[in-house]
Amino acid sequence: MLSSETAPVLEHLTPHDLGTYFRCQHEMELARANHNHAPGALPGTVLTPLNVVPLHHSPLFAPPLGHLLVNEGRLDLTDKDILVYEDEGEDDLPMLFPPERVRPDIRFSGPRSTLGDPELGLRGRPDLIIQRADGSLVPVEYKETHLFVGYHEAHGRLFDTIQVVAECRLVEAAFGRKVPYGIVLYGDEAGGGIHEGWVRIPYGEAEQSWLRVALRQVREDRERAPVPAERNCGGCEPNSNGLCRYAAARYEGPHRHHEFFASRRP
Repeated sequence: MLSSETAPVLEHLTPHDLGTYFRCQHEMELARANHNHAPGALPGTVLTPLNVVPLHHSPLFAPPLGHLLVNEGRLDLTDKDILVYEDEGEDDLPMLFPPERVRPDIRFSGPRSTLGDPELGLRGRPDLIIQRADGSLVPVEYKETHLFVGYHEAHGRLFDTIQVVAECRLVEAAFGRKVPYGIVLYGDEAGGGIHEGWVRIPYGEAEQSWLRVALRQVREDRERAPVPAERNCGGCEPNSNGLCRYAAARYEGPHRHHEFFASRRP
């Protein structure tokens, strides 16, 4: 009798993990350790060894960017588009649709609202999923706090693009329908909408291949080295809590001691 082979258990990753890893692998480790522990318990362990050598840039290469469509102004919705999914854990999402065009898919509500792809070991919740007039599904990642002033690398936030590529895969796996593209929607509540904009990110064979390689690279990285740079460290949540020993720019505010994590290493 032939013995059945058990598939290896993949490390659980989210679209947000991928985007954070692209910016700084160590930030991803600290954030996961801090967020994935029970209330009142000590944070979890991190893979980054104490003698790690910091990197100058992330080893994760960018996804294909040749066919991005950058648009200023409001999202191009029509009266035939409907909202079929909204992340119930987000309180600040924009109201893009009137009530009669909000028709949530009951299969993905409540405790089932986290979308999963068992094949790639990917789980997460897009901010919104829109069903367009042609029946296609489009995930939307909303970034309220980032003004849209052109689209370039300094503002350009490639980690937003990475997050949306992964969300396209989640929607495709969960809903069983091909996803042609995803959207990063940049809002500007403080400016009255004068700097709104959105980026349409295609999702095809090239993006799917990139995602598979990226997930494998993250899982094979057992060091998760830091990438200290002011552009990374200034907006890093673990650094703002005083948890990163490698930060190039310290957040000036209340800190928790970074040895808190070091003490939890096996």
